[in-house]
Amino acid sequence: MLRPLDIVLVAVMLGAATWTFSIKHEAEAVEEALRDVDRRIGLERDTISLLEADWSLLNQPYRLQRLANAFSSDLSLVPITPEQIVGPEELPSEPVPVMPEANDRNAGLIARNGSVVQ
Repeated sequence: MLRPLDIVLVAVMLGAATWTFSIKHEAEAVEEALRDVDRRIGLERDTISLLEADWSLLNQPYRLQRLANAFSSDLSLVPITPEQIVGPEELPSEPVPVMPEANDRNAGLIARNGSVVQ
């Protein structure tokens, strides 16, 4: 015949088994989420590598010079002169507010403090 202590011990064992199963299930779900994050990080790294390679290809000096020559009449590009290069001390401390022109379609976009919204 079963004593009350045996019944309590069986109930405790069943509770412990249930708790262990639930903890194991939660750990597996967390591991799956971690694998998903690791996979997405790998995809982002691959994308960054691809974009860096594309950027290097697009910014090759020979290619840029060829494009500048091809579109020189449209862009009106001219070499810069030394007078155009300024040091940091020559820059204004704050941007100068620019009032919109009368024919500007965004002429009404002026903030309440008087600054122009770009």
